[in-house]
Amino acid sequence: MKRIVIVDDHPMIRGTIADVLRADPELDLVGECGDGEDGLKMVLAENPDLVILDLDLPRLDGLSMIRRIRAHNTKICILVLSAKPEHVMAAYTRIAGANGYVGKAREISELVTALKTVLFGYDCFPAETANSAKENGLHTLSAREVEVLQHLARGVSNRDIASRLFLSDKTVSTYKSRIQEKLGLSSLAALIEFATLHRLID
Repeated sequence: MKRIVIVDDHPMIRGTIADVLRADPELDLVGECGDGEDGLKMVLAENPDLVILDLDLPRLDGLSMIRRIRAHNTKICILVLSAKPEHVMAAYTRIAGANGYVGKAREISELVTALKTVLFGYDCFPAETANSAKENGLHTLSAREVEVLQHLARGVSNRDIASRLFLSDKTVSTYKSRIQEKLGLSSLAALIEFATLHRLID
C-alpha cells in the first residue's frame, strides 16, 4: 500500500482528493495539511511514498517546500497540483525536484493517472512544458520573476506587489527591469501583451 500526504490550503480540494484516495485499496492517506511549514514537518515525519502538493501555500510556498523535501529525501515522489499555468510553472517544479505536474482545471481522473504514473517511477509533466518555455523566452525567468510578471500584467502596483510577496519596492523595481531585459521588452504595455499572449494571466 502506498502512503500519501496532501498539502493544499483549500479544504474542499483536500477533501475531494482524500475521498478518491480512500476509495482505492492500494492507497493510504496518512496526512493532510493546509500550509507549507506544517506540511513540510508532516512529510518529513511521515516519510510517505507520495506528496500531492499545491504551489500557493501559506507560510512556505510549494517550490520552496519541494526544494526542502529534496534536501532531506530524494526518494519521496512529489506531484504538484496547481492552478498556475502548466506551460509556465511545470518546468520550474521539475527543476526544483518534483516528479509530476497536474493543473487544477483537469479532471480528477487525470490526477489519479498522474499519481499512479509517478508512483510507478515515471515523471509526469505536460508535453509542451520544455519546448514552450524555451520558444517564448520564459525559461530565462526565475519562478519569482514569473510571479512578479504576472502581478505587473494584472495592473498591480510595485508597492502592492512588494507587500504581497514580502519584498521591498526597490527589489520589485529590480525584478521588473530584469524581466524586461531578459524578454527584450521596453514598457509595461509590452509586458502585459506578452503575459496575455502566453497565457500567464486570465
